[in-house]
Amino acid sequence: MSSLAKIGSGLGLAEKLVDKGVSILQSEVTRYRKVEEELGRLRRTSDRINSLLTDAEERRYIEDKSVMDWPSDLKSVSFDTDDLLDEYQTAINVHNVEPSRKRKRNQFELPSISPEWGPLQRRRFSSEIDKIDNRLDEIRRSRKNLRLNGEDGERRGSSHLRARPFQTGPCHDQASIIGRENDKNEVVNLLITGQTSASASRSTITVVLIHGAAGIGKTTLARMVYNDPRLNCFNIKAWVCLTERCDVSTAMKKIYEKMTGQRCDSGDFGRLQDRLGEYLQTRENNNKFLLVIDNFWAADLHFGDMLRVLLLAGGDGSKFLITTRNEKTCHYLPGVIERPSLKDLGEEECWELIQSLALPQSSINHDHEKLVIGKEIARRCYGSPMAAKALGAVLNGRSDEEWSDVLSDMRPLKDDINGAVHASLKISYHDLKYHLKKCFAYCSIFPNGYVFERDQVIRYWIAEGLIEPDGNRRLEAVGTKYFDELIWRSFFEKITIGTEGQNAKLFSGQVERYRMPSLMLDLAMEVSKYEFRSFESGKPLPKGNHGNSDQARYASFLQPENTNTVKLECLEPYSNLRTLKFCHELNDVVGLLNSIQAPFFRKFMHLRVLDMSNSDLKLVPDSVGELIHLRFLGLSNTQITTLPENICDLFNLQTLELKGCLKLEKLPEGLRWLINLRHLDFHLDWEVITDSTEVALPQGFDDLEQLQTLSRFNVTSANGPCNISELNKLNLRGDLCILNLEKVPTGQAIYANLKGKLIEKLMLRWQSSVLNDQLFQQQSEDVIKSLEPHHGLRCLWIVNYPGNNFPNWLGDPVFSKLETIQISTCNNFNFLPLLGQLRCLKNLLIGNLPVDTISMPGGFPSLEHLKLLNLSSLKSLCLENEIPKLIQIYISDCPNLNRLVYHEDLHYKFQIENCPKLSIWE
Repeated sequence: MSSLAKIGSGLGLAEKLVDKGVSILQSEVTRYRKVEEELGRLRRTSDRINSLLTDAEERRYIEDKSVMDWPSDLKSVSFDTDDLLDEYQTAINVHNVEPSRKRKRNQFELPSISPEWGPLQRRRFSSEIDKIDNRLDEIRRSRKNLRLNGEDGERRGSSHLRARPFQTGPCHDQASIIGRENDKNEVVNLLITGQTSASASRSTITVVLIHGAAGIGKTTLARMVYNDPRLNCFNIKAWVCLTERCDVSTAMKKIYEKMTGQRCDSGDFGRLQDRLGEYLQTRENNNKFLLVIDNFWAADLHFGDMLRVLLLAGGDGSKFLITTRNEKTCHYLPGVIERPSLKDLGEEECWELIQSLALPQSSINHDHEKLVIGKEIARRCYGSPMAAKALGAVLNGRSDEEWSDVLSDMRPLKDDINGAVHASLKISYHDLKYHLKKCFAYCSIFPNGYVFERDQVIRYWIAEGLIEPDGNRRLEAVGTKYFDELIWRSFFEKITIGTEGQNAKLFSGQVERYRMPSLMLDLAMEVSKYEFRSFESGKPLPKGNHGNSDQARYASFLQPENTNTVKLECLEPYSNLRTLKFCHELNDVVGLLNSIQAPFFRKFMHLRVLDMSNSDLKLVPDSVGELIHLRFLGLSNTQITTLPENICDLFNLQTLELKGCLKLEKLPEGLRWLINLRHLDFHLDWEVITDSTEVALPQGFDDLEQLQTLSRFNVTSANGPCNISELNKLNLRGDLCILNLEKVPTGQAIYANLKGKLIEKLMLRWQSSVLNDQLFQQQSEDVIKSLEPHHGLRCLWIVNYPGNNFPNWLGDPVFSKLETIQISTCNNFNFLPLLGQLRCLKNLLIGNLPVDTISMPGGFPSLEHLKLLNLSSLKSLCLENEIPKLIQIYISDCPNLNRLVYHEDLHYKFQIENCPKLSIWE
């Protein structure tokens, strides 16, 4: 071939290569331009995946491991798809924020993506879409290899079950005590043995031990005993729940706080012993105690020494009531030990428990088929109340055929209580709708014994997208419905007021608290084994964690007791985590997190929930502000003083929890740009609030139109930033503490519109410095009159009120839910006649008032607890009228009180401390 021909041939080849390159480039350009279309297709695919997973979870049993891996892989793809779509949607939302709320470019940098993407950004998204498509193709191939089809897994007999409303009411509460009345009486009699005798001494039985298997009802029985009025012979009653690995120092700290009602930061065992001994001795003849220790896991003889010291300091006849699964516990206990016989429930009692939850009273004797099936189900519960309760909830509202299906599904591993409980809980779990299964499985992040509040869990669920929208209902309301059903089905258990001890904070408005029974937590960890990981500082991943690191989405990081350092290296391979919760294994002990370095969180860019609460954290790393998916940031009970300004770049943030942050001084200036923020919760225990308690709120936060929780509002000016009218547009609910009301001018308080907000707990507080300033008397009367709250109010505190007259709304019977009122440090005492009209008022505290005589008028039909504290001028107290439901009258630090007149029915209801002149009781 000639040179010219070769050149021509070479040019032809070059032209072909160029043409091919141009074609590829055009194809790539076309692909990049169609990223939005591909994302739309991916969104539709995601919806189909979720529908398929819902079908698989709700309609079929899948036992084969190879088949179980298939939906697990599908879930993993679903998570990654959700992340990609969320990143895109975030860019769109940030870009479309109306100009009036955008910051200047030099103040606010958009995330690394936006609708005006460059080639590199589009290429990245296109590449991620290809990866997801390839993984879906691989899953489809594996499905064909496994010969899976639309009928994968054994079809559930209950696949056709109709949705039905669940009940929450007396029948469920009553179900907890069926079959235990005789046991309760036996334990109560052991505890009060010798209590009425003058010869009662420490040689009497000191410990009553309730021992039994998990799920047998030990805690329920102890709770029934604790709340029995016959035990009011004890001056001090306290309830402490211990975790499995609780050391003796932590146990001592819990006992001290419960018995004294005082918080304690000390962890020194000897010091705590001394302080508790001193407290008991100062009470002299009022120091006979009953201490309930639930879930006792004694590990050494130090526990016995601790309890022995308590007995020596307590009054004659003091007792311990202990529940435990560990038979060896008796080796660590002092004194005489009595072990009542806690037996399994009988078949008839199990059946009674089942039907109390499953059948309306009217149908019990008219459905022979259910009677036969139900009694056989009760027999297979093998005496376990937990199994009976779980199955009773499953059977509620179901047909005879469906009852038969449940009976056929009861295949316990062995014919004993452990197998019965396990099988019953699995049936109860499988009966849940898919959205409830996901919410329950997510709660595997809580350590054993962890105590939580309803709102905390619901906010986690919302952040993770586990709450399905229901029309125009708030997501929180839908989440509450989910939570209530899980309670009704016994997946969670409520910790009642009684089990929180005698010193429960009745006057702050009781907060309901919950925990997962240990067997339910085991189940949650089993069903979430692919998505959940539990880590422990400095230790390898525990056995029982399955799957690879890419599948893990939820994690809890536990810091062991007596650990002085925290090692986070074990987390690094798990970059796909969506939830990361740090906690100490002992639940309420401060964890060590102040060593976290700024780059750490850049390794976890998919996080939606990050909770670093209850730690020694002093500085929040700036890198937190780069977590564009973040919805929940928990910093409660930490040592922080400020927050980094770039937290305001978290466009998707819904919850910022700052409860108990005593050192917090101010919030970021750009807070107003968090337009998706629903909960700004920086609640403090109201007992610790003083004149100096203040957090500087930024200007313009009333732009946060989604805000529902604010907790605390410091009025800082009359017309400038943080004036009270900024509350006007906010649709707040829950609890609200308004401070510095002396800065609210006459006529402006009405704009707060409290009457239009669903506030349940309200504190109105003035600075103590204006209490005797006549300039503020009339102004404060106008302010408090205009701050009339919503009629759903449950708890009200009024502190440092300078006015002479109280508003008429204070005693309006329309406040039908108002249960708790505390009025302290005021100049006038004319509110008692008003309060007597409140038909649901249960708790009334009066403190620091300049009054020499108190005479309780008529009324107060529901009053249970009356507290009179620090009344230095009080000389005479007259309670001549009957108060029918009164349980306790507590009088303390009234040094001049010398005359007490009372109705005869009230004689045994007084508890009086530090009233040295009181010697005449009429």
